Amino acid sequence: MRKIFNPLIASLFAASSLPAWSQTVPSDLAEISMEELFSANVVSTEEALQRSKRWHLSYRYGFSDFEQHYVGTQKRSYQQVLWTPGEARTTENYPVVPTEIRQEVQALLVGYDYSSDLTLRLSVPYIKQSSDHISIVPGYDEFNISSSGLGDIVTFADYTFLKTINSRWRAGVGLSVPTGSIDEQGDTPRAPGNQQLPYTMQVGSGTWDLPLGLAYEKYGEMFRWGADLRATIRTGENDRDYRLGNKFSAGGWLSFSQFGRLKPSLRLDYRWQDQIRGHDQTLSVPNPSFPYPAPVADPTAFGGEQIELTLALDFDINGSWFVRGEYSEPLWLDLNGPQTAEKYHFALTLGTAF
Repeated sequence: MRKIFNPLIASLFAASSLPAWSQTVPSDLAEISMEELFSANVVSTEEALQRSKRWHLSYRYGFSDFEQHYVGTQKRSYQQVLWTPGEARTTENYPVVPTEIRQEVQALLVGYDYSSDLTLRLSVPYIKQSSDHISIVPGYDEFNISSSGLGDIVTFADYTFLKTINSRWRAGVGLSVPTGSIDEQGDTPRAPGNQQLPYTMQVGSGTWDLPLGLAYEKYGEMFRWGADLRATIRTGENDRDYRLGNKFSAGGWLSFSQFGRLKPSLRLDYRWQDQIRGHDQTLSVPNPSFPYPAPVADPTAFGGEQIELTLALDFDINGSWFVRGEYSEPLWLDLNGPQTAEKYHFALTLGTAF
């Protein structure tokens, strides 16, 4: 049984990571994690024939913290990004500035092995987030906004199209359903009472999106390694006349199997994301030269490039249940800015096969 479940458990661990992104819309976190699921179920042909448990179920909790502002590769302090009366207004300062953004994603993941080569999956995320701000608006010197709710539900299928005794190529395609809200409101300095919250505080994309993936995996007795390409393609615009940026990433990973039930691993990813296309008109103010009161309301202050390192530790509980902890942070950033960058990301996953 250990020969059957250890490779399965290790692969589920690798598939359950939840990488973060700079100034991200929280639905991006769930989408990225779902894109990585195409690399699951790394078992040999012999083990696949023996396996009788086709269902996979896991619960994942992820937390990301964003603080430091970047313009390109350069850091900016809060006071450098905050515009105050008497100084020149530019495209790099604003009267309202976020100081810390905290995003949480809880996700239920269900998978079914239709065959030894084809796996069908479903991801249902619940998102909660909070953002602290400073501003020059009287009564809003310091304030907080928050939102929560069901995110975009994602379906995904991955298929092994080429394999040997100890390696395989997999391709995946999915569909992200716009079940998450893009109409979250809260009290901001833009006007009295509740108004539309910025892009970072919406829990959905509002569009039907296509996660895609291609991966190569090699596995042996002592360690496994692999590389993959992933993308999310946005389709059309949502009801608020914008769409989030398309995403692309390339990464490689190495997992060690010689420590019994404990399996450390590391992963290095390059990520690119486009800026938001279009804009939500309710987030702007009547100033033709500077229509956006905060960088989180400016669609051009999203996206960029990032290199990220992830360290993870997997533990086989009893051959059927597993737990995984992981920590990641960016090594290099080049962001459309100013925008808040990821400080760190933590995720914990508990799952089983049945």
